[in-house]
Amino acid sequence: MEKFARVHYERTRWDKITVTEGPALPGEKYAIFLIYQPGPLPGSILETCRYLVANGYQTVLVSNGTLREEARSELGALCRYVLERPNFGYDFGGYRDGVHFLQQQGLSPAHLVLLNDSIWFPMQATSDVLARIEALPADITGLLLNLRRNGKMRKLHAMFRADKRPFEFLESYLIHLRRSTWESAPFRDYWDTYKQSSSKAFTVKRGELGFSKAMRRAGFSFGAVLRRDDFIAAIREKGEPFLDKTLRYAAYSDEAFLKGAMDLAKSHGDETLCERKRAHVIKVALRRRVNASFCWATEEIFGTHFIKKHNGVLFQRSREKYLEAVDAGDLQVDAPAALDEIRQRVRRDRGR
Repeated sequence: MEKFARVHYERTRWDKITVTEGPALPGEKYAIFLIYQPGPLPGSILETCRYLVANGYQTVLVSNGTLREEARSELGALCRYVLERPNFGYDFGGYRDGVHFLQQQGLSPAHLVLLNDSIWFPMQATSDVLARIEALPADITGLLLNLRRNGKMRKLHAMFRADKRPFEFLESYLIHLRRSTWESAPFRDYWDTYKQSSSKAFTVKRGELGFSKAMRRAGFSFGAVLRRDDFIAAIREKGEPFLDKTLRYAAYSDEAFLKGAMDLAKSHGDETLCERKRAHVIKVALRRRVNASFCWATEEIFGTHFIKKHNGVLFQRSREKYLEAVDAGDLQVDAPAALDEIRQRVRRDRGR
């Protein structure tokens, strides 16, 4: 039935999307910022919008669902356009409408950022991470390149595919590209033919994974501030004080990894033990998400300045460790609304 829903949406979408114009800024940098906030607007959304303005971006804010009047007013003061659309297609459905809206306006951004509110970003108001993303030499860049591993079912499916290798994909909560990519036929074809869905699984397959696959097939290069291999290479060079703090603020969803870390934390000063600590961090990094498992070390090495809102156990524990590091003065944060929301989320996750 979703095929018919897509056809109907395509035929009627511009009648259903409301547009609010805000102030224009100089320059040719644009951000499509997708949010889903059916309740009161969190302050962290406004912090993200202010950060984009400070970095020269005109924001096309796309809301999946109707905004409250006060939220529309607050966002309209910070964004070039505020689009309110039916809640259909998750983030990539909203990205698609934002891309097509910019095309309708005849705009060709020198830099384009696709961003969604599944992360708190940035945790430092003066962060240079966006400038560093812009400066990366690849065609399409972002915060994190992740590795799509072959689980048991994917290994079974891979037996019947020509390409059986895991592949790196750009996590879709922040994607950056330049005008040359924006104006290319493969980029435009991807969005013109993208089949939006209200299935999260299909959105990940066709959207987050599908976008990286389509753009790689078209010959575009990918880069990110954070990659697992770069993290491991950095850890190989770190001494015991850094490794001890890495373990202090490490998050685990596996009891075996947690027990191993607790055993390693009991002693210090032995070179053999130091190598065991290093091996432990690398072992976990090879099997679990680096940014969630080692929030302090990730920030120290890469300065990514974002926290995931994911509800998984590993991410819940990672947020707890992040707050421990902030409260101990080992992580510097300048995003009061986002920090307060993280504290509220941690209390909720703990059932308090």
